[in-house]
Amino acid sequence: MEPGDHLFRHESGRMVAALTRIFGVHNLALAEDVVQDAFCRALEAGRIRGVPENPSARLMATAKNCALDVMRRQRTARTFAPELGRFLQREWTLVPIVEELFTADAIKDDLLRMMFSCCDPRLPEQAQVAVVLHILCGFSVSEIASAFVSTRAAIEKRITRAKKVLATSKRLFDVAAPEKFSARLPAV
Repeated sequence: MEPGDHLFRHESGRMVAALTRIFGVHNLALAEDVVQDAFCRALEAGRIRGVPENPSARLMATAKNCALDVMRRQRTARTFAPELGRFLQREWTLVPIVEELFTADAIKDDLLRMMFSCCDPRLPEQAQVAVVLHILCGFSVSEIASAFVSTRAAIEKRITRAKKVLATSKRLFDVAAPEKFSARLPAV
């Protein structure tokens, strides 16, 4: 495994979880796109300026900037989670809110919320685990297929179907609602 692969695997789940909190679980694909964009930008910057002392911090900063760029471009469309709409009313509130959402504690909470969100009871448990491994842990489809003793095509379909179900969700799982834990806990 390349050093960049390890960094991607370690950081991508954290970044997707934080961005999904911003954009909403129904915009999971957008969060994944922003993470990809952040990694591409960081690679380009690394070629010009060299490898930073703290690559994880650079990636998170780049992801925050990418998220801000997306929100600024699509502010009038209001396609993001309803709770974010009130933050987007004024530009001066945008940057501090996104900064707050990217603190270490917020990201830990977001990872847990995202994991429970991916373990939606509408999905079969194997699909729940596959989507968590792919999105939050950074495992490739081939690695997941190997672990499940399945084909790459079957796992791709499973993940795609799971993402479509998740895209119909309007909110992330509320970890403060313990009565809803039991249905999702086995896969988590």
